[in-house]
Amino acid sequence: MMRERAVHFENGRGEPLTGVLHAPDESAPAATHGVVWLSAGQKIRQGAWRMNVEIARSLAARGVPVLRFDFSGIGDSGGDHRHGDAVMDFYGFIQSGGYADEAVLGARLLQEQTGVERVVFGGLCGGAITGLFAASRLKGVVAGHCLIDLPVTISSSARQRYLETHADELLRARPGETDTVLMLYLKKLADLEAWRRLFRGESDYKLIKEMARIKSRTFAERLLAQSPAALKGPLEAVIARVAPAPPTAGGVDGAPSAATITGADVGVDPSVAAAMQASGEVKNQQVAAIFAEALAAGQTVRFLNSSAYHPTFMGYFGLGLFGEHFDAAGWAKRGVKLSVAEDTNHIFSIDSAQAALFDAVDESLVMAGVRLPPRAR
Repeated sequence: MMRERAVHFENGRGEPLTGVLHAPDESAPAATHGVVWLSAGQKIRQGAWRMNVEIARSLAARGVPVLRFDFSGIGDSGGDHRHGDAVMDFYGFIQSGGYADEAVLGARLLQEQTGVERVVFGGLCGGAITGLFAASRLKGVVAGHCLIDLPVTISSSARQRYLETHADELLRARPGETDTVLMLYLKKLADLEAWRRLFRGESDYKLIKEMARIKSRTFAERLLAQSPAALKGPLEAVIARVAPAPPTAGGVDGAPSAATITGADVGVDPSVAAAMQASGEVKNQQVAAIFAEALAAGQTVRFLNSSAYHPTFMGYFGLGLFGEHFDAAGWAKRGVKLSVAEDTNHIFSIDSAQAALFDAVDESLVMAGVRLPPRAR
C-alpha cells in the first residue's frame, strides 16, 4: 500500500511549485532512500503515458518514497512559461541546468517530509540532465541516478533553423532518422517527376550522399563485429575509404560551431573529442564534467537509452566507431551501467520498452544501496 498527497513549495524566486509525494504505507519500515523523479522538457509531472506516475507508485508500494513535481512555468506551478516559438531555446535552458536549483529544493523537501537520508535522482531526457546537475549541489545527499536518454547536446532555435535548411547536416546530427529518409526516397522510385529532378540536378545530392554514407557505415559495423580478429584491421581500412566519418563541423555556411570537449573527463581516448565534434551536433561540454563529478562523489549511475537515441549518446561519450573506446567493465567498477531498449522511441511507449524502463529504475535503486522487493509482474 501507499499514500499520496499534494505538496507545495517555492523556488528561489518565490514562485510556487506543485507536486505529489508518494509515501509508503505507515506500517512499512522507515526508508533510508527516496527518489526525486524529474519531468522531461515541457512535460508536466505525469509524463508521457503517465510514465512518472507509474514509476512513483511502483516504488512507493515497495517502501520507497517518491516526489514528482512541475517545474516553474509548467503545469500547476507558477512562474513565467518558456513555451512558444523559442522552444529549442527552452530545451537549451534545461540542458544547461536551468531547473537544477528546483530539483535541489525538491530533494530537500523529500528529506524533510519523509526522513530519508539519501536521494536518487531519476528522469527522462531533461529530467535526467537536471538531476545530474542538481547532484553537484547536494554534497553527501545523492546516492545515485537513473538517467533515461540523457541529453548530451545544447539546443537552440538558431541551430534548429540551420539544420532545417541543411538536410544533410540534420541527418549527420541525427543518424537515427536515416531509415525514415531512405523510406521516403524508396517511395519515389515510381515517381517519374522525382527521376526528372534527379537528372536535372535538382535533388538534394548532399542528403543522398550522407544517407548512403551512414547506411554503408552501419552495415560495415555489423560486418566487422562478426569478422575474425585477423580481418578487422584490413576491413577498417576499407571502411575508412568507402564510408568515412563525417567532416569536422563548425562555422561552415554560417552554421553555429560545434563545441569541443576533452575525453579526459570521462576516461576516454582524447582522439574521441574530434569524432564528437565531427558528428555535427553542438555538444554540451558540461555533461562530461558533471558525470565525472557524480562518479568522484561515489554516486552510482544507471543509463538506459532508447535505440532511437543511443547513437547520439554513444557519439558523445566517445565510444569510437566500433565501440573500441567503450569500457563496460571499467564503467561497472565505478558504479555505472548502460543498456539499450531495442526498437523503441524516445518516450518508451511500447510494452517491451516500458518493461526495460521499469527494470532500469529498480536496478538503479539496488545499485544505490536500496533493498527493493521484486516488482509485481
